Amino acid sequence: MTISLSRAGALAAACAVVLTACGGSTGTSGPTAPTPSVDVGRASPVTPLDAATVARAEKQGSVLLYTNADADQTAPLAKAFEAKYPRIDVRVLNMNDPQTFQRYATETATGVRTADVVMATDAVGMLTFVRDGNVLDYDDPNLRHLPAYARLAPGVVAMSEDPLVAVYNTALIPKDRQPGDLTSLAELSTSLKGKVATTDISNPIAFGAVSNYTSRQGESGWRNLETLGRTSGVESGNGNLMQKLAQGQYQAAYFVAGSVRALIESEEAAQLLDYTYLKDATPLLPRAVAVTAEAASPDAGKLFVNFLLSVEGQEAACEGGFTPYRDGVDCAYGLPAVEAVVGAGNLHPAGYLDDIVTKQPEIVARWNKAYDR
Repeated sequence: MTISLSRAGALAAACAVVLTACGGSTGTSGPTAPTPSVDVGRASPVTPLDAATVARAEKQGSVLLYTNADADQTAPLAKAFEAKYPRIDVRVLNMNDPQTFQRYATETATGVRTADVVMATDAVGMLTFVRDGNVLDYDDPNLRHLPAYARLAPGVVAMSEDPLVAVYNTALIPKDRQPGDLTSLAELSTSLKGKVATTDISNPIAFGAVSNYTSRQGESGWRNLETLGRTSGVESGNGNLMQKLAQGQYQAAYFVAGSVRALIESEEAAQLLDYTYLKDATPLLPRAVAVTAEAASPDAGKLFVNFLLSVEGQEAACEGGFTPYRDGVDCAYGLPAVEAVVGAGNLHPAGYLDDIVTKQPEIVARWNKAYDR
């Protein structure tokens, strides 16, 4: 079956709009069907910062955020924060995680204004950032009302728990043939050699997906990846992956950043693509935020983090396509909605995996062998 160039081109153009999110970062019987209505629970108390800290933050007047999320994702966060605190401007620089950490190092070494807050998905990079003394050891008062996994490291908290999804070209794999778990997709891939794809493990999102998935599934998970490795195409980022999927070069993709969900749900894209949460392989990657040790506006940075962890901030995060985890937040992308699809026993929100820094070389080497890289 072929896809018209006009349809493929339109979606490729649409994907380009969110290329940063596709490459940097983040169903039911019909994966793009509305998320099931679920009980999101009752919101726990919100604990704002004290008046003195808020006053200092307003005097500082701005907060500079470095993040791997794209502008469309962060715009609702900035808008909502500025509406609540009109005396504080939010400035956002969008870049991938390695660029964030390198830029911070360069700017602090030369005395140049640098980020007040960093937001990243790269667990190894963030833990190294903490180890090197680049994070303010700040405990937000909201943490006492949040799950234990919200605290990732000293001074580092999760503002969302973003899932990895599978995406199908519906013109090539109709909904009734789309595997709902990675085991079945691995089996199907043997008859679709070169038509199933994923992202290279050098991408922090891909590493997070693989390390999370194999830590839960063990050797059976690695066997699935070894089967997929013999048959999968590999792209450097999710932007390339999505464009080639839309154009029909690939029929299915797995471990795709969840930030593509909002794109796929657009009317134009939904004519070609479906996404789904795989029942045995929906890794959740915490998107970490931290106030930096060299922040020029440390109190404004604390206030921004405090807002992100509030119900109001989590609602704004939902508007940007992030996956809020706080109870009481009604969001089609929230954790309760994901759990309603994959089942409570298959969803594992968590902090950073134990010893992930020291285990990284072993995981990368095994993946490279499986994918003949």
